[in-house]
Amino acid sequence: MITIDWQQLERLLGEQGKVWLALSGGMDSMVLLHILTHQAPVAIRQRLTALHVHHGLSQHADHWLGQCQSTCKGYDVPFYFERIQIDQTGSIEEQARQKRYQVFANHLQAGDVLLQGHHANDQAETVLFRLERGCGWRGIQGIPACRRIGDAHVFRPLLKTSRAMIEAYAKTYQLEWVEDESNLELQFRRNFLRHQVLAPWQANNADIAKQVAQSVERIQAESSVLERLLVETLAGFINRDGGLRLSLLPESERGFWLSAFLNQQGISVTQQQQRSLVDMFFSSQDKQPEYIRHHYRLVRFKAAMYVLPKDQRAVEQALPAGTWIEREFDRVYCDQDVQLKPRPEGVQLCLPNGKHRPLKKFLQDQQVPSWWREQLPYVFAKGELVAIGGLWQHPDWSGQVIWQRNDRLPWPSDPSRT
Repeated sequence: MITIDWQQLERLLGEQGKVWLALSGGMDSMVLLHILTHQAPVAIRQRLTALHVHHGLSQHADHWLGQCQSTCKGYDVPFYFERIQIDQTGSIEEQARQKRYQVFANHLQAGDVLLQGHHANDQAETVLFRLERGCGWRGIQGIPACRRIGDAHVFRPLLKTSRAMIEAYAKTYQLEWVEDESNLELQFRRNFLRHQVLAPWQANNADIAKQVAQSVERIQAESSVLERLLVETLAGFINRDGGLRLSLLPESERGFWLSAFLNQQGISVTQQQQRSLVDMFFSSQDKQPEYIRHHYRLVRFKAAMYVLPKDQRAVEQALPAGTWIEREFDRVYCDQDVQLKPRPEGVQLCLPNGKHRPLKKFLQDQQVPSWWREQLPYVFAKGELVAIGGLWQHPDWSGQVIWQRNDRLPWPSDPSRT
């Protein structure tokens, strides 16, 4: 007998929230659809809608769509589907997962709950998959039974139920489902673990999937306590500008705290990446190391590591008199018609005392972080540099510039402060 915690589902639902079912057409989601339409409380049944993502990867994808559509029609369940395109480069599995969740996010509203058919065997496969890749304590927590997605929730009510129980349910009620032929292809690592590792293990111990799921549930409970203690300790390593103070980290724990800091910023790194980052940011050979990824950058500035947004190329643009221009990391105003241009090369700045200073040396004197030096508003009038934000203005120019930075790009005035 498969049981679902209907009370937990009701607690997650907002007052006007919908219950969405991620319906692939496979046995797991079809069983969950049957349970929802035949066992769920009326209040939940009335809010149920099915959502199918058409990946287009299989020649049978249209058949799967039709199967889901006809089944929902027979159960009188509203049905939606959306087609996605998958590139044939990189990890097809990861692309499909990311685009599938983007579809979910596009449909879900505040207070909605998305149900998925993950079960205990999926949990065991996930733990094995992550262990094989060298995961840490977060990775071994496996699949969460519940998590947020925007202002909605994802809930997996079958996570403690074995695949064998789901198969028995499907056969008892003579349900129809589709089989994804790619699930038999052993070049996919999860399929290998499922058929070559977990299946023989289950043959020796029929309850192993449920036992792993129970262990994961305990690890998740204990991890919530560890997470709270970690956050409290990590706060002592972070300066007021949001940088991780590298000099405070115990030498034997550098990798752990660096990963914890990045995780707090929504960045996950592998064990190999963690080791590389420790070597890079604790090395004395490079004064300003920089680690660049597609959506973010990691930089070191005066013994602190900062997470920065993707670098934006400065462009030339007119700044009409008396107006504000909003840019990616700041806003600029001038009382005269001027031009904003990228950082100039080989410029000597005239200082109030009549002396001149190279631009590069001036920026160093002002302790301008390296990531800001290309982003500063370099103000030109009649082809000449007359101001740099609020940092410098030519003594012979009478204009007024107002420069205001936003919080998207940090400016640590004293990186050593706490």
